[in-house]
Amino acid sequence: MSSSLPVCPHHSLPMCLLERDKTRCLSPAAAEQWGQLLPTSLLLGKAGIMASDCEPALNQAESRNPTLERYLGALREAKNDSEQFAALLLVTKAVKAGDIDAKTRRRIFDAVGFTFPNRLLTTKEAPDGCPDHVLRALGVALLACFCSDPELASHPQVLNKIPILSTFLTARGDPDDAARRSMIDDTYQCLTAVAGTPRGPRHLIAGGTVSALCQAYLGHGYGFDQALALLVGLLAAAETQCWKEAEPDLLAVLRGLSEDFQRAEDASKFELCQLLPLFLPPTTVPPECHRDLQAGLARILGSKLSSWQRNPALKLAARLAHACGSDWIPVGSSGSKFLALLVNLACVEVRLALEETGTEVKEDVVTACYALMELGIQECTRCEQSLLKEPQKVQLVSIMKEAIGAVIHYLLQVGPEKQKEPFVFASVRILGAWLAEETSSLHKEVCQLLPFLVRYAKTLYEEAEEANDISQQVANLAISPTTPGPSWPGDALRLLLPGWCHLTVEDGPREILIKEGAPSLLCKYFLQQWELTSPGHDTSVLPDSVEIGLQTCCHIFLNLVVTAPGLIKRDACFTSLMNTLMTSLPSLVQQQGRLLLAANVATLGLLMARLLSTSPEVLMMECT
Repeated sequence: MSSSLPVCPHHSLPMCLLERDKTRCLSPAAAEQWGQLLPTSLLLGKAGIMASDCEPALNQAESRNPTLERYLGALREAKNDSEQFAALLLVTKAVKAGDIDAKTRRRIFDAVGFTFPNRLLTTKEAPDGCPDHVLRALGVALLACFCSDPELASHPQVLNKIPILSTFLTARGDPDDAARRSMIDDTYQCLTAVAGTPRGPRHLIAGGTVSALCQAYLGHGYGFDQALALLVGLLAAAETQCWKEAEPDLLAVLRGLSEDFQRAEDASKFELCQLLPLFLPPTTVPPECHRDLQAGLARILGSKLSSWQRNPALKLAARLAHACGSDWIPVGSSGSKFLALLVNLACVEVRLALEETGTEVKEDVVTACYALMELGIQECTRCEQSLLKEPQKVQLVSIMKEAIGAVIHYLLQVGPEKQKEPFVFASVRILGAWLAEETSSLHKEVCQLLPFLVRYAKTLYEEAEEANDISQQVANLAISPTTPGPSWPGDALRLLLPGWCHLTVEDGPREILIKEGAPSLLCKYFLQQWELTSPGHDTSVLPDSVEIGLQTCCHIFLNLVVTAPGLIKRDACFTSLMNTLMTSLPSLVQQQGRLLLAANVATLGLLMARLLSTSPEVLMMECT
């Protein structure tokens, strides 16, 4: 304790803290002295250090600590700020910080209350010679102690201080001032404690904390690393709300992190790989970030790395691929080499994970690799403005074929008990993307897997609510659910429609699909999706995927009409389908933007009508 303050020989306290006065604030010297003492000595949940030579530390039980009871009484009866300060210090000397229980801590809070720290936080006039921030620092220190109790951290009197606390993070001042540094640390402790409560993130976002944290991080002042850590927690808990409230500030942080990522030459680049996916926005990744992100990933993935270094980079690349497609990869030789490297690494990872039996599959990493493989499939099938040259496409198709073989090998081993696992859904998705473009290779393996695919699609269709939940879990494996780009469909059948459309042309696969009941399942699915286009629904907000799915179903039915007319005549589900087409086509023609779907329906109806013209059900429908 500073020798400039007279000290009481009996209590080791500054005399000014023990003198009663008529003012509401301490003298400047006493306030500054307490500002240095309070954050490290007050024990309400903080790791305080007490001077044990004043009063012996007693047991925490109330009946065994009359000294604490006496000091708590003094704290409750304090008539001014000086007496409250003195009583607080006496309380800290009566118990040990590590031994205090929750009940005793709460009784200490009840004795202090919020009125005193409220005045310290809101006071606008400090005594002459006392820095403005010292009194606020004392108030924040008290709040930080209170917030160590989760119940108090969600107290309205703490929550309504969030806007004030947020302003402290960006306040200007001497960076070497110990009291200011202590206030910043205590502020982060308060905000972190609030964030840990069930409704805390929502209150912090509403109180402007996200913007304040962004500015504190970008300013790189004292505690900026704590700002980033708290930002990460808030984005993980409430990503959509964070971006809604502070998009410009979060984009500024993303740009800063991207620049750091591009320049990093040490181990920090691997840490940034793990952070950056959390800061990718739900709308679109700014183009100015593309170059830095791609350059940083190219430097990492082009080196020999261990799996813990490589996997975060693959997951970041997958997020970018899902959000931006291939737009973030530069055009030219460097971009094509980088894309080929990405797909190669993804295929190798998939084969290593799925071909070796008995090994634990890192599902989040493999799911990210699926997203990169899907990007490779899209680029290999693109005719114009593709990043890849023809020799690269041929090479990548061969490599992806081997990886798809590993996926089929994995799915053949999936039992009924695993069919609802998200990773199975992700594996079916990448297989569906492959079959949509290529069914001639791996023909035998695909035919062997078809019975499983029909059963799997039927299971998820019949339990649609659970299927939607599975698709959300798949998104959470490696790709944020709010990431832009093609959404993860809520049903497996939609993933498989394009591939089945190709396979129904071939005799062998078609017979397997018919034997497993795929036509009946497709009819039910078509009728369910058709309801969404009925006049009772708002077709203006109908997702494109619904119309595309209906058109693909029409193509499959057309294939069956031509190649298996006997099935159309004997299966009752096609009669129900025909009735629906006849009654709904007139209204469909009137819908703007549905001309292509109407043409498909009309063509299918005409061909089916020729086959079903003798059906009693259809004749009855025509009569009515």
